[in-house]
Amino acid sequence: MNQIPFGFSPNGGDGQPFDMSSLGDMLQQLGAAMKRGEADGDVAVSWSTIRDVARQAVSASGDSSIVDSQRKAVADAVSLAQMWLNEQTAFPASSLRSNAWSRAEWVENTLDSWKPLINPVAEGLANTVTSMTSSLAGGEVEIPEEMKAMLAPMMGMARKMSAVTTGMQMGNGLAALSADVLAVSETGLPLVADFVPTLMPNAIAAFATENELPAADLLMFVAARESALQRLFAANPWLRSEIADLVAAYARGLTVDHDRIRETMSTIDPSDPSSMQELMGSGVFQPATTPEQQRLLERLEFLLALEEGWVNHVVSASVGGRLGTFGALSETMNRRRVTGGPAEKTFANLVGLELRPRLLRSATNFWAEISAARGSEGRDALWQHPDFLPGVSDLEDPSSFLRGLDEGAPEDVL
Repeated sequence: MNQIPFGFSPNGGDGQPFDMSSLGDMLQQLGAAMKRGEADGDVAVSWSTIRDVARQAVSASGDSSIVDSQRKAVADAVSLAQMWLNEQTAFPASSLRSNAWSRAEWVENTLDSWKPLINPVAEGLANTVTSMTSSLAGGEVEIPEEMKAMLAPMMGMARKMSAVTTGMQMGNGLAALSADVLAVSETGLPLVADFVPTLMPNAIAAFATENELPAADLLMFVAARESALQRLFAANPWLRSEIADLVAAYARGLTVDHDRIRETMSTIDPSDPSSMQELMGSGVFQPATTPEQQRLLERLEFLLALEEGWVNHVVSASVGGRLGTFGALSETMNRRRVTGGPAEKTFANLVGLELRPRLLRSATNFWAEISAARGSEGRDALWQHPDFLPGVSDLEDPSSFLRGLDEGAPEDVL
């Protein structure tokens, strides 16, 4: 489990130990980023750094502009998907419009929606850094005097360094994610406030080629999934706040193990550079996950699985009989999730959450059985309030869940 936002770690992105020979280049980049973030003041993460780093990374790796023919193709696919979805869900279309975005447009237009999720995590990390440096400076952690002299200049600016370096990591993380998503809500997050179905036609075309899929069919498939999820978000406003609240509650519990830091620091030989490298790669500064945080992660995982399962079922019912390649498309997308799609990467890097395919399959089957028993209106009424939703055990026994509804649920969910 990766517990550091967007891979923020003393190790390299490939999991290898940090290369001390690259320290000079890293410090130059850090200095430039700190200049950019000075205007942000005393904050946990520099959003100007996130924006600049993300845009620069997108530009450096290539980002083709969207042309009119792509916009028309997206609009036609979304329009047709909305017609088909009308037959299978009680939730109305979230918008009559559609968007076709480039990577740069995705970064710029979703940035504000990331703030409620990233800020609490960044604040939690900043607090652990502040706590850790206070312990070092106050003598609560015994370290050699030579090392205190090395660390002293950094202690006064530790929080700002944390804000900027976290911003750099998150900016690069968002840039990488922008190259991977096929639609704006593929992460399972409501990233557009107006709930307009938004597709990434360049990424869809590339994915179709890579997997030898018909590009037009894949576009239709993604349009149906995106339109369904935007309907779910628009019709149930509590869902956005519930996800943000779970991430924020998790972040509030971030802490580092001071006893472990004390023990590790006492073994450092200031005259041996390799001992510092071993310290940075040891994971000693990574926040620990408490039992309460684990509970919150499991709740978030389950909520996202319910979302994904509902979309799987509704799209299958809407599109499955109309698209000859639906089976191949579904299999490819399932394989994408198992090997780490955008939703999996986002939450693994953001809050240390790894989605379990077993839950996704069980959630899909659950919604199908509820729909067969109660129809689309009865199924979708369960999303009115989080208290109406099933628990993990209910996914394996929908019949018992339905009996519970008959015995005590409000009439509007029967």
